[in-house]
Amino acid sequence: DGSSLVYILDSELEEELFLLASKCSVVLCCRVAPLQKAGIVALIKNRTDDMTLAIGDGANDVSMIQMADVGVGISGQEGRQAVMASDFSMGQFRFLVTLLLVHGHWNYQRMGYMLLYNYYRNAVFVLVLFWYTLFTGFTMTTAISDWSSVMYSVIYSAVPTIVVAILDKDLSRRTLLKYPRLYQSGQQEEGYNPRLFWLTMADTLWQSAAAFFIPLFVYWKSDIDGSGIGDLWTLAVVLLVNLHLAMDVVRWTWIVHAAVWGSIVATFIVVIIIDCIPILPGFWAI
Repeated sequence: DGSSLVYILDSELEEELFLLASKCSVVLCCRVAPLQKAGIVALIKNRTDDMTLAIGDGANDVSMIQMADVGVGISGQEGRQAVMASDFSMGQFRFLVTLLLVHGHWNYQRMGYMLLYNYYRNAVFVLVLFWYTLFTGFTMTTAISDWSSVMYSVIYSAVPTIVVAILDKDLSRRTLLKYPRLYQSGQQEEGYNPRLFWLTMADTLWQSAAAFFIPLFVYWKSDIDGSGIGDLWTLAVVLLVNLHLAMDVVRWTWIVHAAVWGSIVATFIVVIIIDCIPILPGFWAI
């Protein structure tokens, strides 16, 4: 209780309390002051790498909510101080199950995949430039126009990334609530870890090489110029990364379809427009 914590917190007894609490399934603290609540959270937070979550509904829970990695406030009869200090707010305590098991799982899977995919789509584009540099003997020329380099992260591949990161769901709400153990995928780092990162980087090597050398050898004996082959490399990379994303999408909606296929169409249109402007390098390359 609070009286005991007065002598335990901020003393050499903290470590003993932590070791004892670590062996228990549940630890209950009663009649605890606001700063003592925050001290309990700090006790766990400072001694482990685990994420801490604090949930409260009143002003006396604000310190605890702010100390935790994730703070959840319940809007109730005790005012909105806890809600204002929290990361998430809800109307009832029972919604915590949905927040963790459903939205927590969805967001972890989305964030894990999007981190890997963003590494992938940017690495493929950069490696195409790298292969060009090696192939031309480190000349000062560029394979892709400056405009296409800018548009790649703005128009060509940005919208599908954002849409899928918001809307994609690997499992249904009913399945996640029925099988709570699926939440462990985040705790066990199944969606993002060093192994997946290096596998993704290895994937970018051969895919970027294919995107560079296939158009090059197909048009090897033609009279296509540097700007023309640069446009082909741009289109190849955009097709590659968007098709890669499309193969990984689990939940297709009309918005996802519009974002993925619309970005490919938009790339062709923008490349043609850029090549039709006389003042830009690569004029009439298409």
